[in-house]
Amino acid sequence: MFENLLHQDNITSRLRHDVAENSVPPAILFSGPAMSGKLTAALELARSLSCEKEAAWNCSCGHCRAHRSLAHPRTILAGSRDMTPEIAASAEVLRRDTSDAPRFLLARSARKLLRRFDPVLWEGDEKKLVKTRPIMERLAESIDKLLPGTPLPSEKKLEKLLDSLVDDCAFIQKSLPAVLPVSQVRHITGWAVHSSAGDHKTVIIDAAERMPIASRNALLKFHEEPPPDTTAILITDRKSMLLPTIISRLRDYSFKNRSSSEEAEVLRRVFREDDKRWGGLVAYFRAWRNGPSEIMQGTASLFIDHASSGNPIFPKEVSDIRDQLDLVAFLEALSTELQKRWRDSEVPDHKRAAMEIEWLREARIRTESLNMPVPLILRGL
Repeated sequence: MFENLLHQDNITSRLRHDVAENSVPPAILFSGPAMSGKLTAALELARSLSCEKEAAWNCSCGHCRAHRSLAHPRTILAGSRDMTPEIAASAEVLRRDTSDAPRFLLARSARKLLRRFDPVLWEGDEKKLVKTRPIMERLAESIDKLLPGTPLPSEKKLEKLLDSLVDDCAFIQKSLPAVLPVSQVRHITGWAVHSSAGDHKTVIIDAAERMPIASRNALLKFHEEPPPDTTAILITDRKSMLLPTIISRLRDYSFKNRSSSEEAEVLRRVFREDDKRWGGLVAYFRAWRNGPSEIMQGTASLFIDHASSGNPIFPKEVSDIRDQLDLVAFLEALSTELQKRWRDSEVPDHKRAAMEIEWLREARIRTESLNMPVPLILRGL
């Protein structure tokens, strides 16, 4: 088990021990930097806890087969995460190599997005998905056509299928809430408490720091009275943004930053990429965002120049930022540009740098936790 979690040896060792000793707690926190394998570990732990045998990666039991294709009905995946870069990158791998591993990689990547629209989570909010539902059904059919063991279409038809899949995922991604709604936390609680007893249940909440106050309070109640036969796994890149009262109820597994050579191996083994072409996993996935990252970086530079000159009018490129996914990318680009300017400054202003860091931190909180309108956040900058 955990063979697919690369270069997180301490985490792998701890989790294997806890599974073997039946000492996995009902509430877990996977914290650490982005691109460190936290969601991979969570999905693999869910499989291991459900397995009828020894949880080997190639286990043939029904639970493991369902988990490997991310189709197990006793696992819930919720939370906001932009999956489109991983999906686009995985599609490119399959364009170059049509063996089973790339097919599996893309199917799992797409289902990491699709599972966040589980009917359990959206009960009562079905009207919000009226336009998205047909696209999700088409995406599910596309995924089935790509699974290992299914004959692939001709090269031309495969190219068309992959283009359609990537476009469908980008469309569906826009329907995913930027923060975890309290209604979904309550639906998760109801599902965990009232679903039939027997097989183990796993709840995975991705980007757990992106919750409004009501969702955090509902989650706290969930942890105060954990449902039986259920493991809840919270994933976060920013542990400091979680409530201390929530953290105190979780066993923390802290993931490390992978070294450059370790990230290079992930790029080679998983994405079949030349590691010399990329500066690391973050740069690699940023390149797969809709629209080149250089454009957003240029927008950030233009914004800083306007602000420094006292110009109160947004550049047009900034005014075109209208959804929260693009706003988060813009804030990341602002952070990168400001850091570059601090390094290049002959007389660094440490006090101003600290203020700018705090501004960006507050903007990120308003974006991801308070769900404030994008134009209002931009004006606050």
